[in-house]
Amino acid sequence: MQSCLRNGTQLWRRRAVLATTDIPSSSRSISINPLGWVREKLAPGMAEKQSSKEVDSAKQLARQEGTGSVFESLPQAVVQQTKEAKVAKEKPTSHKYSTANFKISHRKLNMLANQITGKPIDYAILQMQFSEKRASSRIMNMLATAKDHAIRYKKLDPSRLVVFVHVTTTYAVRALENNAKVYTVALSKHDRELTSHVEVRLKGQDKALQFKESANRDYTLFDVTLPKTLSANKTLNIVFENIQTHATKPWPKIAEQRDDQALKYTTDLFVLSPYSTLVQRTKVRSLSPRIISYTEPKGVEVFTGDAAATKSGANVVYGPYKDIPVTTSDFIGQYQQPVTVHYHHDQPVLEVRKLKRAVEVSHWGANINTQDDITLHNAGPKLKGHFSRLEHQMQAYMKQSAPHVLPALTLGLPPGIRDVYYYDTIGNVSTSKLRVAPLPPKGAQRSQFSILELRPRYPLLGGWNYSFTLGWDAPLESAVSYDKKTGIYTLAVPIMTPIPGAVVNEEELQIILPEGATDVNFVTPFPGLSAVRSTHVTFLDTIGRPSITLQYKDLTIKHAQDIYVTYKVSTLAHIRKALAVATALILLFALGGIARRVDLSISPKKKVQ
Repeated sequence: MQSCLRNGTQLWRRRAVLATTDIPSSSRSISINPLGWVREKLAPGMAEKQSSKEVDSAKQLARQEGTGSVFESLPQAVVQQTKEAKVAKEKPTSHKYSTANFKISHRKLNMLANQITGKPIDYAILQMQFSEKRASSRIMNMLATAKDHAIRYKKLDPSRLVVFVHVTTTYAVRALENNAKVYTVALSKHDRELTSHVEVRLKGQDKALQFKESANRDYTLFDVTLPKTLSANKTLNIVFENIQTHATKPWPKIAEQRDDQALKYTTDLFVLSPYSTLVQRTKVRSLSPRIISYTEPKGVEVFTGDAAATKSGANVVYGPYKDIPVTTSDFIGQYQQPVTVHYHHDQPVLEVRKLKRAVEVSHWGANINTQDDITLHNAGPKLKGHFSRLEHQMQAYMKQSAPHVLPALTLGLPPGIRDVYYYDTIGNVSTSKLRVAPLPPKGAQRSQFSILELRPRYPLLGGWNYSFTLGWDAPLESAVSYDKKTGIYTLAVPIMTPIPGAVVNEEELQIILPEGATDVNFVTPFPGLSAVRSTHVTFLDTIGRPSITLQYKDLTIKHAQDIYVTYKVSTLAHIRKALAVATALILLFALGGIARRVDLSISPKKKVQ
């Protein structure tokens, strides 16, 4: 069964009750008020509460005088006080002030944010965070709480809030033999070429399972190692998740400036499997319920008695199909067929054609410099005709910009950065805003990001490119730790700064270490295309700096992880630059002194008496 999991969350509204207390005044009135004296002496007042001793003495006096109460003379049953056992209260499933359970999926979460701010959820939270309107903080808290609850309680993947094709295939497995240790998952050659990230786990668990990949001419097999062996007739649910890049294409391919944007997604009807399948259902879900068309399968009546495909809202369901045999060449040739879903898409389709990141570490300056050379491309429908600045300004004023137009970009940079620069091929771009988050304490997790809002020189329409350079400096302590026992420095370098909704086609990451660094090792979260060690020479260097260059392809938000580099720097290497500068200055002064004493004239100078 191939599907995308639907997630929800609850929004709780709380209210605070402030208790007021009477504070006695320390001032005293000196003037005499006759009306107050009359009110105090003649007006009825509130009787003061008697103490228990006064009540008992009054009752005893009444009994002696024979005027006691009849009820007090009757015998009273002795009431024994028993301690009730404490019962643990159950945790509430919803807030006591809530009027309804507000469940929301990632698609509706983005739709809610679009209705409020006209932007997706992450953009909406940032916009509300820095807005001066009174209701902005409440809206921001509501959106942030909805996103946080969706991630923590409903197992929502944050990467689903951006534009990628997530394919989640759930296999309900039953072992036919004892000691089953491996389950094999198959992908077609076309699907494997589109897949940039693969993760396998058990349903309801976060720990990833190990797998071994093997490919041939027509398909790719993933041998998944089960956490424990299965005996006969035991069942297990395996979740196979892969992210596809460049899997959608704009249709129509050309659109005018004010037109909507529509995409097409094509996949295979049947899931390849080396096992026989009892029931299979394929669900294709778009971010928008405006589905234009979808393919009706033909010739599959032998596997289903109902409709081969149905549409409900933003979902197109193929199946259920029953009693599907093992995938063979004959089965593929007779029944396998592509299915296409044509739907509206309300966000720009972006891709980074080339990303070149250079990270330079300096111990003398206690600084880490990061510079990104980015070539951004709008992969939406190409512009038909010419660009009209007047129409663009009118759409921006009416807040009705076309979905394929990118007017601005928001990036989350590390906290505590400084000296941020942003320029393109023409020069510095001043249409940007930066809000720097404070650097968290050492050892604490990063909870905030510095927000950079970029506005290019021109809006990025479909088929257009924009090349720019972005760089910043950060304190050395923000990314480097030192072990005094071993003398090893550990450097954490982010592979990329994710651009919301964009895939990185190619990346070249260069890490430049301090001069004289030795015992250099690095660990990557996933393998790259290549890794090359070299020497980088810059000003005031004598032997050059060790450098590591890594190549990557088809990166998504799932790949935005850290590379860890370990190295050592001796005391001599620390002072090498200072010694080089001092030696150069000494030689310069020595040469100057020698030059002053050398006589280059043809005839000797006459001495003046």
